[in-house]
Amino acid sequence: MLRPGYHSHHTDADVHSTIPRPSSAPSAIDPSTSQPATGRSPTGKQSSVFSKIFSGMLREQKHYKHDDEDNKSKSSGFFGREGTVLGFPPRLIIFFSILLVILFMTGVVPTFRSNDLVAQHHASFHSALTSHDYLNASLIDPAPFPFCPLYGPGDEVANRRGQLALMKSKMHLGSGARVQKVIRKALSGHPVTISVLGASISACHGSGDNLVSPKCYPSKFFSWWNDVFPHPASELTNGANRRTDSSYFAFCSSHHLPDKTDLVILEFDAADPNEKEWMSHYELLVRSILVRPDAPAIISLGHFAPQIVAQHAYAGPEQLHNTVAQFYDIPHISVKGLLYHDYMNRPEEVRNSYYADPILANPHGHDLIADVLIHYIQSQVCLGWAAAMGHGFDVPVPLDLAETNSGGAQLLGGVGLRKGMREPNQLKAEGDTTVTDPSTTWTNALRVPSTRLIHLPTDVEGFREIEPFCASANDMINPLPPSLFYGSGWMAHHPKPGDQEDRHYWFAETPYSRLRVPVKLGAGDVGVYHLSGPLDSKLGSALCWVDDNIGGGKTIHGAAAGSEIGPKLTMIDFNVEKGSHFVECQLLGEEGKLAPQFQILGIFAT
Repeated sequence: MLRPGYHSHHTDADVHSTIPRPSSAPSAIDPSTSQPATGRSPTGKQSSVFSKIFSGMLREQKHYKHDDEDNKSKSSGFFGREGTVLGFPPRLIIFFSILLVILFMTGVVPTFRSNDLVAQHHASFHSALTSHDYLNASLIDPAPFPFCPLYGPGDEVANRRGQLALMKSKMHLGSGARVQKVIRKALSGHPVTISVLGASISACHGSGDNLVSPKCYPSKFFSWWNDVFPHPASELTNGANRRTDSSYFAFCSSHHLPDKTDLVILEFDAADPNEKEWMSHYELLVRSILVRPDAPAIISLGHFAPQIVAQHAYAGPEQLHNTVAQFYDIPHISVKGLLYHDYMNRPEEVRNSYYADPILANPHGHDLIADVLIHYIQSQVCLGWAAAMGHGFDVPVPLDLAETNSGGAQLLGGVGLRKGMREPNQLKAEGDTTVTDPSTTWTNALRVPSTRLIHLPTDVEGFREIEPFCASANDMINPLPPSLFYGSGWMAHHPKPGDQEDRHYWFAETPYSRLRVPVKLGAGDVGVYHLSGPLDSKLGSALCWVDDNIGGGKTIHGAAAGSEIGPKLTMIDFNVEKGSHFVECQLLGEEGKLAPQFQILGIFAT
């Protein structure tokens, strides 16, 4: 290669002839002994091997040195000089080949592992869900959410559904304190667990028939949540169960919820009967969740079903649920406000657009439910962000800010995280006796009422908190021990895959068969969850009681009024003493003859 500005007039022959070959330097190894001239001599087999290799290399070097002129005339192709490989002696090639193999075997040379692809895949997946602390911002920064302000140009849900329709979806808002606690956690970049309880709608029946179907509103909502609050540890759990209502979940919600969750979405407006008894069941469900140690927030979500309107006109079960929502200060939102008047004017068009049958929603119906839920959360995010930045006062003061303003120890300390606020002590010193401590306001907003909805003022003194107990036949994790069935005449039925009937239950066919189930009571109300149907349903009857109170037992008829077979909760005792007890059920019938089956789905208690 020529350097720039350098011109050569020599050919290859000129180069070889004009550049003298350098004389050989003194060797560090004595050719006669094939050992180093200085230093310690190798010994044993190792010395013998290396001596042979190096002596051979030196002999070949001498041979090539003295016969250089002869080799010039020989072939100089791919193998170079005759008897060499790429111009190197064969023994030298063998030596370096052995050395390379040893390096591979000892792991010096890095090797490719298939796990690297897995690691890269997970790394790229988690990088797409990197959490973000939205509260680490300046007070003058605009809201980092395109949907704020609500109903603005960036509110895609409002642009799609309409401002008026979405405003009518909010049946009861309340203070929003519990939801704001969840929003505050998400704004801070922490993971959030969202859980769903419901019946056939939330179980995605008619829209994927899978609890995590992407066509169903729970997955649609969680996908939106991860777009706004990405975090690899956020979770969605769906504990919905087809052909059930709030009377079951009121006692067994813990079987369908994780040990810790932040937000529970309840969807029962189209599943509960429009009877006052179910207001008590729904209240028990709400209360049983609020008194959990993790104290999650609750959103009551309503689905609008044409069949409910055909049976009850405008006032359906959602009216009962709305009363519970007001009493416990939980938000209640529903698609009814968006669809009711359109359905009354254009029933066929609405049914074809949003429904798979008179009750179930199709994928477009689930899109609508998801949009109503998303828009409510968007409104709370905008309010929570404004409150955190000191721009708004529409929601209760979050607990951390309340502690700051009430003199609690904080990193920054002092007053001023919310503009214009003064310390409560300062206001009281000025004679304002109506002021309350913000921390007290926040605590009161999260407190569960000290009584039940149906209680009178005279019932407050003897109030006992509920401790829901659920012995369910479909509990495969902690089933009743087989010893309870031995010699009792009762058996457990568990459906097999492919069976048309998918319910689990305990049953007996021999009259006077007794089943005894241990229970643990808190508030002291006890019920039997059983199958009930029309008079021609061939379901038997049983007498059930608590402890040895046979005289106070209740006769339960499986064949009763009704148009179809379904679960029913029958309460058999109230205000039983707190502690451990047992419930006993005896099949009724004529001795010596088989009786129709009485099928128990569970034994419940508060």
